[in-house]
Amino acid sequence: MDRSSFLRVAVIAVVLIVGWKFILPLFTGSNDHPQQLPAEVYVDAPGFVPDRLDPPVEQGKPNAPEEGELCKIDGIRFDTTLSTRGAGIKAYHLEGGKYESMELATTPDHERWRPLRTLFRGPDANSQLKYDRFVWKLDPQSPPDGKSCTFLYEDEDVKIVKRVAAGVHAFELVVDTTVTNLTDQPKRHQLRVATFAFHTNKDMKGSLGRSSPWQTELACAGGKDVVRKNKDDFKAGPFTQAGVDRYAAVNSQYFAQALVPMPTEGTTEWPTCELLAQDVFANTGNEDDDGAVFHARLVYPAKELAPNASATYRQVSFFGPKERDVLAVAGGGGKLEDVLNLNSGWLTFTPVTKALVSVLRFFHDKVTGNWGVAIILMTICLRMLLFPLTWKSIKTTIAMRKLKPEVDKLNEKFADDAQAKNLAMMELWKKHGVNPFGGCLPQLVQMPVWFAMYTTLQTAVEMYHTKFLWFADLSSPDKYYVLPVLLGGFMILQQRIVPQQPGMDPTQQKMMMWMLPIVFTVMMLFLPAALGVYMLTNSVLGIVQQLAVEQLAPRDKTDKNEIVVKVKPGDKGSGSSGDKKDDKGGNKRAALGEGLGKGKARV
Repeated sequence: MDRSSFLRVAVIAVVLIVGWKFILPLFTGSNDHPQQLPAEVYVDAPGFVPDRLDPPVEQGKPNAPEEGELCKIDGIRFDTTLSTRGAGIKAYHLEGGKYESMELATTPDHERWRPLRTLFRGPDANSQLKYDRFVWKLDPQSPPDGKSCTFLYEDEDVKIVKRVAAGVHAFELVVDTTVTNLTDQPKRHQLRVATFAFHTNKDMKGSLGRSSPWQTELACAGGKDVVRKNKDDFKAGPFTQAGVDRYAAVNSQYFAQALVPMPTEGTTEWPTCELLAQDVFANTGNEDDDGAVFHARLVYPAKELAPNASATYRQVSFFGPKERDVLAVAGGGGKLEDVLNLNSGWLTFTPVTKALVSVLRFFHDKVTGNWGVAIILMTICLRMLLFPLTWKSIKTTIAMRKLKPEVDKLNEKFADDAQAKNLAMMELWKKHGVNPFGGCLPQLVQMPVWFAMYTTLQTAVEMYHTKFLWFADLSSPDKYYVLPVLLGGFMILQQRIVPQQPGMDPTQQKMMMWMLPIVFTVMMLFLPAALGVYMLTNSVLGIVQQLAVEQLAPRDKTDKNEIVVKVKPGDKGSGSSGDKKDDKGGNKRAALGEGLGKGKARV
């Protein structure tokens, strides 16, 4: 395959990948059908009134029973309100800067979907408690103090004390639950603690090349393994993973709700992680109004308590943004770092992505204090780091220019025999030690860096609601469309100043000049502005680089595929096409190779 054919195939491959990954889903939608799940059945204690209307799409309307007592906790960078109705979270507000007053509790009016809700009865462990749902009370022995809430339930068989307190790190709550058997017989229970999130299809709908910030995944992490599931992975029911010692989580692009099991005295087994996405229908006739409730639950092994014996369980919950320095210490340290999903679909460049993030944070924290400028500086450093590969591509272009007279002869000689022409060109390249793929392969090697950069800027919460120039939010597309137009224009300019390859027909040249700029311009209408800043900076640097090369070895004005190199009178040309005639300026035409390689090329 010659170079022109390779470039054509490469362009077509890029267009097909972009179309398959980003464009086709916009037209085909999903073939998945809602999962058929059994109805949740509860045994309710006297005095507990269930929600009168379950679907959370109706939240905000007066559809819930009397709320009960409320208790507020002021934690590090958040405040939360819990209710005796379920002893779960009713409201959870982030504090400070761009997160101020952001609400992470998405099902406030629905007791059965409130984060930190606990159940104590299992299929074979229900003798400890008569009821699944009951009315809690605030423990009078531990009144609310702004840093903790203690809930109490007691009947003739069991006493349960559930204490929720602010953790020592940002966005953390510590949950301690103690179950005491008050009977004179052994009794069994099974603790389940869960977190939930609700999002409509409209909230989760992405756009061309960009996933929605509220696109949600569920995850279980045990040991070094992380299992991730999306909304369409639960047609057969819940997913379970036993022996989870790290977390069960509901993750959106920039935020996480994670439950971390902590060891306690008498703990011998880690809980099972249970995940589920449950479809919810608004019955409005518009699928965008429908949505899903995402469940992430820790299910502890059934435990039998002797008379008057107690069992205590502890979890740390993390509800907050996926800030890397915060995740590094959350949940006991090192357990939550990979809630940040650095995989780009079926591609993963995690090591490269982590390195890019470190460089980006260095420029922001130590140099500029501005995320947009940090992206520009990082792009410049990447360009410098990858310049050896770019230089290899430039040298290949130089060598191809040198052989242009011979290529022209072959094109003329084998005008009607493409196969013979390709064989002759291969022989020509072999004779002169030219690798026609030398300019392509370095570009392919750089693709992992591009994908890693894409993932870095798509997942960096640092870009979320961050202003730069005219961008109100670096994590969102440019709403004025200035960036896509600039990017398309610079890419076209870059294509025009890059020398056309000998042997490539005009149709292929035109496709190269227009196809990729059009594709990336359309994509940039929907991609985060942060990624556009990187791509635009990279295009500008590419233009500057090419202009520098043209200054070192300018092309002849009469032939854009040749360059002019000053040579001393009497020197032999380095080309293989025979003697060269002097042009009007007295310069001999020569291929670029020798003069530039020895540092003697000049205008």
